Amino acid sequence: MKKDVVCLILSYPPLNSQNNGTQRGWIRDVLGITQKAREALYTQEKVKVLELSSEMDKLLSRQIHDIKVHVPSDILVNMCNGLSPGYQAPPEAMLDRCIDEFMIRQISQYIQIPEIQRIVISEVNDKNFLVRLKNLSPIRQIFCLVIRVDVRFCSTVKDIEGRIIEQLAFSNSDRGEAEQLLRSQNFLILLDDFHPWIENLHHLGNGWWNSNNTQKIVLASFQFYPGVPMDLEIRRNHHLLSWELFFRNVGEVLHSSTIQKLAVHVLRQCSGHLRATVLMARALKGVKNVRIWQHALRVIGFQPTLLHVQDRIMINALIFILGHLGSAANECVQYCAFYLEMEGTDKVDLLERWMKEDLIGTLGKGEQIVQHLVDAHLLESFANGESVRMQNEIRKELLKFYKAEMNPTLLVELDGRGLTEAPENEAWEEANEMSLMNNKFSKLPDNPNCPKLRVLFLQGNHRLRVISSSFFQCMPILQILHLSETRIKSLPPSFFKLVQLRKFFLRNCELFMELPTEIGELCHLEVLDLEGTDIINLPAAVGKLTNLTRLKLSFCAQTSHCRKDNHSNTIIPQNVISNLLQLKQLSIDVNPEDERWNAALKYIVKEVCCLKRLLFLKLHLPEVLLLNDLWDVASSLNLSCMRFRFIVGRHQKRIISRLSHESAIRFEEQETCLKYLNGEGTPTGIKVVLQQATALFLDRHLTVTSLSEFGIENTKNLKFCVLSECDEIQTILDVDNDRNGVFPSLVYLELHYMKNLRSIWKGQSSQMPSLSNLKVLALHTCPKLDTIFTFSLLIELNSLEELVVEDCPEINSIVTQEVLAEGVGPLQEWYLPKLKRLSLHYMPKLASISDALAIAPELEWLSFYDCPNLKILHLEEVSSCKLKVITGEADWWNGLKWYASELFQPPNLDDIFFPIERYTDLRTQLVEINDQLQAQKQKTEPSQQSGPGDSLRVPSIEFEAGTSSKQKQVAA
Repeated sequence: MKKDVVCLILSYPPLNSQNNGTQRGWIRDVLGITQKAREALYTQEKVKVLELSSEMDKLLSRQIHDIKVHVPSDILVNMCNGLSPGYQAPPEAMLDRCIDEFMIRQISQYIQIPEIQRIVISEVNDKNFLVRLKNLSPIRQIFCLVIRVDVRFCSTVKDIEGRIIEQLAFSNSDRGEAEQLLRSQNFLILLDDFHPWIENLHHLGNGWWNSNNTQKIVLASFQFYPGVPMDLEIRRNHHLLSWELFFRNVGEVLHSSTIQKLAVHVLRQCSGHLRATVLMARALKGVKNVRIWQHALRVIGFQPTLLHVQDRIMINALIFILGHLGSAANECVQYCAFYLEMEGTDKVDLLERWMKEDLIGTLGKGEQIVQHLVDAHLLESFANGESVRMQNEIRKELLKFYKAEMNPTLLVELDGRGLTEAPENEAWEEANEMSLMNNKFSKLPDNPNCPKLRVLFLQGNHRLRVISSSFFQCMPILQILHLSETRIKSLPPSFFKLVQLRKFFLRNCELFMELPTEIGELCHLEVLDLEGTDIINLPAAVGKLTNLTRLKLSFCAQTSHCRKDNHSNTIIPQNVISNLLQLKQLSIDVNPEDERWNAALKYIVKEVCCLKRLLFLKLHLPEVLLLNDLWDVASSLNLSCMRFRFIVGRHQKRIISRLSHESAIRFEEQETCLKYLNGEGTPTGIKVVLQQATALFLDRHLTVTSLSEFGIENTKNLKFCVLSECDEIQTILDVDNDRNGVFPSLVYLELHYMKNLRSIWKGQSSQMPSLSNLKVLALHTCPKLDTIFTFSLLIELNSLEELVVEDCPEINSIVTQEVLAEGVGPLQEWYLPKLKRLSLHYMPKLASISDALAIAPELEWLSFYDCPNLKILHLEEVSSCKLKVITGEADWWNGLKWYASELFQPPNLDDIFFPIERYTDLRTQLVEINDQLQAQKQKTEPSQQSGPGDSLRVPSIEFEAGTSSKQKQVAA
């Protein structure tokens, strides 16, 4: 199913024009694995099937990564799980022609791939569809023999082959002669109304194939039957993809029947172009004026003769959008198309650049324009809204449009085509921008003549190791150069003749180790990005680059080899950083074992304090005392107005990282981050930074027994908190009637390998709300933890949405009656009122979820694994009518008993139980189940309309013959 969905989406523009050779190679690989898997299934080789399944997943993940840029993940999950896209699709007749065109395009595209021999088309609702397909001119050109056969009364493969032979005017006695004819022809056989339950369909026509000819069998069915063994399955309803993208982006305005008709026509003119579809929908969101819709239809349908159809669609969509922007916003879009970095930039930095160019008058006006462009899909917001970027596809089309308007010049675009040779010299002479990224170049021209070239993108050419010494010699006005993710080790002498260069990117070039002193000659340089390189030291000449606004550096540790080569013992010379007074972003990655960094830090910190314009700072400070120097009286830094990433403390080598990759990414995405390693006590410097931090990672702290020791008042801005291997911590929060509330901003709390942790909360409730915004609590491997929710903590967690408890062997229940007895005042009707996901894994003593306390009326996900002592559940603990999934081992589930309740009766729980296999990776299984849940949720949400209090009601079910086995086990 997933393979067919990927193939379908790849048939849509712009994906169908990208890397056609690579896509066809990928399809061949997928079909090869599919055939091997079928053979293994028939021979019952289970191990081989699992290996092939893993290999298939790897192949699919490569394409899915590219697809997700255009198709939201939830739509993709829906389709892969067999659900049809399409929000409130209009009457079918209005979309039929549009969908049929998309289907025919997909068939025409894949019918030319030799390895695809058998194609099934399901959910066909038009008996004439195969007739139209048969009569298409391209079909007649490819195939000498095209026949359509009605096989509705055929029940075996032999019956179908017999009907085909009859259609060819042969009798059964002449079967051999008929097969010989078929082997000699380019044939297309269209089988109408076949029955998918026919066995061995993949053997259909086995004696007819000839690798020297183009031969296909296409089967059409009015219904969808999953699992038909074909090379490719095309579901008609999946071609509602464009409509779903359009509907979810244009909004409720489509409820008007008049506008709905116009929308279908706009959609058809977009020809399924995924990006153009979203752009037009965003531009028309909320528009009720029919004339504007009619104008949109005229613009998107305009057909200039010199443009390819896909280029025409994108250009037309952008022309319509730009025509409805104000002049100021138009100028800002143009600026972004020409000058915004490929990887994006800070929003504040962009606004300041707009003001410098007199494009906006105030920052407030700029904020409005940025938001408008994000809403229009011209810009994309990321990093919690702090940064913006422009998608490459949109940038390319905008550049074509603006350059054609100003002064037609050549834009050479050959990115992502898998080319092994760079363009000839002639292509460089007239170009003012060359886009050659993501190819397979190992060599560039020796000395191209580029008098007009301003922008050169070469990133992602992983085979490029050497650039000729004179390559940059004739590029007098080059301003932007991208060489990231290449294998180059050095820069050629001609590079330092690029006196107009303003932005130079050399990220993730791991072989690049030495930056020559000649870099100081590039006096106009504003961006020098060497993040992910392995440079040994920074030359003093960088101090001459006084126009730098962004400097990102990555250093390797000095080795005996470096010392032998007479490299400097100084990692960053004195007075370099202090000369760069225009810096707004400074990022320095170092190897924590490099002694040169420790030796230079004192003066580096002092020089950083001189940078008055600094908005972002990333540093590793082995000693806590160095933090104090960053904001002493003499410092120009204002921590409250900055974003920062501070790593404080000395690293220690470890075999594995306790923090998951996903959690590490979440941590880095936070606005202001503090990572405190191997610390002792609670130093003042840490407390000062903590006051401004939104994320804290406390790793292997040696002495504190509670997070409260850092000062409750210093954690008020924390949103994200991770604690790992802090062996002395016994409770996270030790609260004694605090008046101001505890962790009022915290959203995410994760604990790993806390050796002596016994509780999360200790003490009485604070007078103000505490943990009122906590949404995720994850506890991993806390061997002595015996209490999770005290009454004082339980009543605070009104926003908690997810609770994960893993490998906590002393826990009997997440809530106990003994703990509740300590509380005062009346019990609430519900606790954890917003909890949606509860996961309890590897908990041998767990005997109850909440000791019959009514919790989680909104629960959707309930996951158990390796909880052998959990043998009875109270219905008050699982009383949500929104429960979609329960997971656990099958034998555990079959032996589980339930206590009945006067208030609650269970729904049919067997229907939502998903068994967990003991010998398959738990996390992999949970991800697959979660994908299914998301698909189901997306499918049902649009039609759900709940009234007040619906979340507290559970459907009434009587216990009688015919109920599920789980219902029968309820004990009165």
